[in-house]
Amino acid sequence: MNPHPESDRTSFTRKGSQPAPTRPKRIQVARACDWCRVHRVKCDNEQPCTNCQSRGGECSNKGTSQVRTLPHAFRELERLRQRVKELEKEVEKRDQVIAKQKSEAANAYASPTSQPTPNSQQTCSSVELNAWGEPGKVSRHIEGIFMSTTQHPQKQWFGPSSQFFFIGRMHSYLAVALQQTHPVQSIQIHVANKPFTASTVPDRDSTQPGDPPALDPNAYSTRFLSATQEEYFLDLFWQTHHSGLQIVDQVSFKEHYRSLWTSGGKSRKSSALVDIVLALSMQQGMPPSPQRTRFSAITPSYADPIKTEIELDARWHYQRCQALLLAELECPTISTLQCQIYSIIYLCCSSLQNMAHSSLAVAVRTAHILGLHLEPPEHLARPERELRKRIWWSLYSVESKTCMKLGRPWSTTLSEATCTLPADDHELAIQTGCSVSLGGNVTWLTYTVQLTKLVLAARTVYTSFYRKVGLVLSSSASPSPSLYEDLTAFEVCAEFLRDSMECLDTWQRCVPDTLKNKRKDEGAPLSTGTSPLAIEMFAPVWLQRHRLWLELLYHNLCMNLYRPFICFNFVLANPISEPAPVSYACAKLCVEHAIVLTNITHQIVSETDLLNGWHEAFQWQWNAALTLLGFVLAYPESYDLVTEARAAIQLSIQSCEIFGRDFSVGLSAAGVTKDLLNKADFIINKFRMGVDGDNSTVVADQIVTGLGQGGVPATELLPMEGIQDMLAGTIDMAFLVDGSYDSMGYLYPPNNLNMSDFWMST
Repeated sequence: MNPHPESDRTSFTRKGSQPAPTRPKRIQVARACDWCRVHRVKCDNEQPCTNCQSRGGECSNKGTSQVRTLPHAFRELERLRQRVKELEKEVEKRDQVIAKQKSEAANAYASPTSQPTPNSQQTCSSVELNAWGEPGKVSRHIEGIFMSTTQHPQKQWFGPSSQFFFIGRMHSYLAVALQQTHPVQSIQIHVANKPFTASTVPDRDSTQPGDPPALDPNAYSTRFLSATQEEYFLDLFWQTHHSGLQIVDQVSFKEHYRSLWTSGGKSRKSSALVDIVLALSMQQGMPPSPQRTRFSAITPSYADPIKTEIELDARWHYQRCQALLLAELECPTISTLQCQIYSIIYLCCSSLQNMAHSSLAVAVRTAHILGLHLEPPEHLARPERELRKRIWWSLYSVESKTCMKLGRPWSTTLSEATCTLPADDHELAIQTGCSVSLGGNVTWLTYTVQLTKLVLAARTVYTSFYRKVGLVLSSSASPSPSLYEDLTAFEVCAEFLRDSMECLDTWQRCVPDTLKNKRKDEGAPLSTGTSPLAIEMFAPVWLQRHRLWLELLYHNLCMNLYRPFICFNFVLANPISEPAPVSYACAKLCVEHAIVLTNITHQIVSETDLLNGWHEAFQWQWNAALTLLGFVLAYPESYDLVTEARAAIQLSIQSCEIFGRDFSVGLSAAGVTKDLLNKADFIINKFRMGVDGDNSTVVADQIVTGLGQGGVPATELLPMEGIQDMLAGTIDMAFLVDGSYDSMGYLYPPNNLNMSDFWMST
């Protein structure tokens, strides 16, 4: 018997009756619409729902209303407040950037103290990446100069940092000072009575100037040196170019070289890398030696037959290398890139600047094809990975130096490069065949690291400075793009450069002491002090050269960066008033670096053979000589500094004459410097006569007396007519000096002038 009969009333019925109907299942709504959820009423799955249809409103289900309780509401309010603050900060930051950009454009001529100062803690690479492409920065094209440097009348463009641009400014000043214009003379380049692009077939007599170059590698077989001669030049290469450009593995190269000799050592198989290495060594010349086999002692002469023979051999090896490289351009290797870099050095030392600049672009593209701009793959052995890094950064340094020298844009950038700086530790030095480790973990490989850091710092300053000049010119009210017509703008740029040089100062302080040249009389290394070097005679030769190359390059880069502030217009327009303080301080620093570079070069070439035959050292010296001459002309009222500068000019003449023992262009540069110094003395005397009247003789004597050999007293200066006749031919030749001091040809004067008044290069 069921004790709860009523409990089954909903589930069962009496016997014989129908089952009771079940309650319909409630429809489940996944998510109520926004209106129903807010008003807490039932919703359905219709779209729109029944409630919204009856009220005639919009039915939406966006979930915008998430607040259901008071804590939820407080949290939502706090989130919204935080978001508003973030948006306000972003708007404020954007307004600050816009205001800063407008102020730089509108207030370019404001007080120098209001200009931004570069952050010394910022890395060189990050400064470089932001130097040109920030949005909203529109700068005017910076002036340059069009000049012809070859036998072709076509002119090329050189930028404001180039030596050509400075010579052009100097020439313009001389033309105004002498009240006479001087036509620019053309130049013809020859080597062994043949142009550089002449055909290089074995039979020299059958070749005519202007013939296209022979590209058949077999056509060069008769120019092979003997094994003894090649060993001589290879040994010279390891002591010089390899020490400064560490892009080949010496052990691997020697193994490759030995594999090329066949037939009992009577002939060598062709190799582009070996050919360009030999060409570089033969181009450098032959250092003094008590015994020589085939080549006798070379007397400095423009027509020395043995020296001409060596130079012709070098050119044949260079052109044979280029012919062999044609077959590798589609599928280049590391060896291809090494040959291209050495070819660039060969062209630079031959003063074929445009060819070198064009070859640089090809080398950079080859490096990109090989992926050297990226971090080397981990599966490679460590020496090979580090070699790839040294090749990339060496190419970067060569390309940066060349483009800054010519004032032209570069092909390498750091925006896409991830390759880190190469290592220089003791373990790696042992693996590369050099176990020498010096104090502070400095090895033979440290030079490449420090050279790269120096070039990075200089390129950072260079990029930011000329970008600043462009911004100043773009905001100038003057229609002229020249910076030398507005003294206020001139001062603004000088202030910016002075602050930017902190990047180079940081490099100078961080160089290991082992790589710094010691100075006598407790002089500071890598400074503009005039104390002579304390040469450590027992140090390895490579270490002595690394020290010299770093210091000379440092002074040369600083000199080039400061040189735009040697202003000739100021002398012509304001002969009595004092020059602007900041720009004159930059000009003074420029000439101080030039004096130090000249003193060091003269000491080294006079006392040692560390720079014998080194073309780049000669180019630095010639660059310094022109800078010193420009300062003497621009600031004749600076008696003490002009006296030091003229004394340095005398030393530069002596240094060029010593360089002339290895290549005659040194003698040519010495002759040009003497002529320009005599003309500078005349112009300075004439300038002082216009300023001081009857006291000009006393003032002129203060400038030209006590300056060592070669000083020209005012009473012995040439008359005005004679100076103008000489300037008509030789001053204009100064335009062509940087592109012609090479072993590639002669410089011919006009028909009405004496050949002895000109310098030649063979």
